[in-house]
Amino acid sequence: MMTALVVVRLCRKFKLCIRTETIKVTAVASNIRGTTANLRKGDMLSIEQLLFGMLLPSGNDAAFLLSSH
Repeated sequence: MMTALVVVRLCRKFKLCIRTETIKVTAVASNIRGTTANLRKGDMLSIEQLLFGMLLPSGNDAAFLLSSH
């Protein structure tokens, strides 16, 4: 939850649109263990999609990618 809150606040601060701003999935993020959103290296996902992936299936990979970006 805290990662989602920080991401949303940073998007507001830097005036980033969560629906259009995209992030490329890294190899490290695609290999995160635990509960994941099954992200694949090279995929381009919006911040909104990553937030859903992080919050709905508790995706550790999505949380890692958002926090490292």
